[in-house]
Parts: sequence; structure tokens; C-alpha cells
Amino acid sequence: MAKLLTAVLLIFTLVPASADETEDREAVMDVINAFFALMTAKDVEGMQQIMTEDGILYGYREGEEGPDVFSVTHAAYLESLARREGVPVERIWNPRIQLHDRIAVVWTPYDFHNDGVFSHCGMNTFSLLKGSDGWKITGVVFSVQSENCEESPLGPPGASR
Repeated sequence: MAKLLTAVLLIFTLVPASADETEDREAVMDVINAFFALMTAKDVEGMQQIMTEDGILYGYREGEEGPDVFSVTHAAYLESLARREGVPVERIWNPRIQLHDRIAVVWTPYDFHNDGVFSHCGMNTFSLLKGSDGWKITGVVFSVQSENCEESPLGPPGASR
């Protein structure tokens, strides 16, 4: 009887944690999806709501002489987004989410198009932190490739699924 009671208590203890984790995973993906929608809309004010003020985006692309590593602060990225020519569309698929309490990492392949024309692809990693006002992106690390890109399971840009 004691073993049965222990098993029942363990199940009831795990269920809320599982529900909380599911909610957090959904909330994290809501922020990631909002990031791309707001980027396409060039909505700087919306982006400021989902990104920390002091974060940094790091990227790299392979060059003839090795990797070209670059970085930009969140503030500088948002300034450049407001001035960007064309309509930027970045699409992701198969995101993998790692959670631990109030931190999350999302790892996902992407492709990027400007005005419907393919520009590049790569891998994104987003770091997020959950504060009193919810999940926010604290930083991004990404690769940039213009060749040998994984074919997107989403089909061509603008295709309805």
C-alpha cells in the first residue's frame, strides 16, 4: 500500500511540472514565431517587447580565409531593421527546445528571403530568459550560408501549407 501511495503522489507531483513545461515550450515558440513575424513587418516596437535591451546577435559565414564572425547589439539590429529595404522573410522548421527553469534555448534551421528571393540559409540558436514579464530573447547565434542549404520542408516562400 505504501508503494502505491508513493507512486500516486509521484504522478500527481509530475503532472503539474509537465503542464508547466508544455506551457513554457508553447510560450517560448510564441516568442520565436513573433520574432520572425515582427521582423517581416519591420515592427521595431514589437521587437523591443520580446528582446532584452542589452542582448547581442552573433553570426558567422565561411569565407575564403576562414570564418567571418560578426556581432550586432539588439539596439543596432533594430535600427537596421527599421531602415531595411525590401520585405525580409525568415522561415524556420523543426525547432528543438531545451528548457531549464527560467532559461530556454531554441535550435532551428532557417532560410531567408528578401522580397521573395532566396538570400541564405543556416542554423539559428536563440537564448531566452523568463522574467516577470515573460520570455524574452537575450541573444541569438546564427550561421549564414548561401550554398549547400538544406531543402526547406516548407516549400517555396509564399506556398500555402
